[in-house]
Amino acid sequence: MKRVLKSVLLLTVLALLALVVLGGGFGQKQNDALINEVDTAFFAHRAEQKGAPENCLEAVALSHRLGFTGVELDINTTKDGVLVLFHDDSCKRMLGLDGLLRDHDLADLRDRTLISHTLPTNTRIATLKEVLDLYGDSLLFYLDMKTSSTAFADSVAHLIEASGLNRRVLVASSSIPFLTHLEYHHPGINTVLEGFDKGEEWTWWLFPKNFRPDFVSSFAAEVDSAQVAWLKEHGLLDRKIVYGVDSAAFVRLRAWGLSRFILDAQ
Repeated sequence: MKRVLKSVLLLTVLALLALVVLGGGFGQKQNDALINEVDTAFFAHRAEQKGAPENCLEAVALSHRLGFTGVELDINTTKDGVLVLFHDDSCKRMLGLDGLLRDHDLADLRDRTLISHTLPTNTRIATLKEVLDLYGDSLLFYLDMKTSSTAFADSVAHLIEASGLNRRVLVASSSIPFLTHLEYHHPGINTVLEGFDKGEEWTWWLFPKNFRPDFVSSFAAEVDSAQVAWLKEHGLLDRKIVYGVDSAAFVRLRAWGLSRFILDAQ
C-alpha cells in the first residue's frame, strides 16, 4: 500500500511540474489589450441606459453617444449556435417566451421584441457579430460569458479572431477551466477572471504564467485596502476591473488608485 501511495504521489508531483513547465513558470504575464492604453475606463453595464433595454444594439449605440469607453455585455447562445446578447437562461423576463434560450433558434427569438423593466419595446435580440461589426472600431468590450463549455469558448474566440478585435475585447468568466482552455488554445484572446474577491489573492498562484487570466474583476464590495495593496505589489492594479459601483464606492476606489469600472445605468 505504501508503495502505491508513493507512486501516486510521485506521479502527481511530476504532473504538476509538467503543468508548471508547460505554463511557463510563474513570472509576470504580458498582454496587448487596448484598455492598457486608457487612463480610466468606464464600461456601461449590459450597455443599458435610460431609454434602451439591456444588451441590445440601441443600448450600445446610446452608451457610445454618451462617451463610455466600452460596454459590458452578456453573451449566450441559441439552439442553432448563434452568439447573442442575452443575460438569462430563461426567455421569460426579456422576451415573454416560455423555455430556455438554448431551446430556440435565432429566427424564433427575433419573432419577439425585447421587454425592458416589464414594458414592451420595439427592439429585438442582437447577435455578438452585429455589435462587433458596428462598433468594433469605436468601443471596448467586456463580454460576460453565460455558458462555460469549451465549445462555447471556441465559438466566441473564433468570432473575435475573425473580426480582428482581439485587442478591444475582454472575455470574462468565473470558470477556471473555461479561461484555461482559452489561454491554452487561443492565447491571443484577453481574459478576465470574475469573482476575484478580497481574501482570495492566493488563487492567483494556482495559475502558471501562460494560463493566467489577463485581468481580474469583482464587485466593489469585494475590494478592500489589503487587496489593493496586493494588486499594487504585484503590478496588477490596472488589471483589476470593478463592477457594482455606486457613487460612494467610486470615490473610495478612485482614492485607492483603481481605474477600470463597470457602471450601472443612472
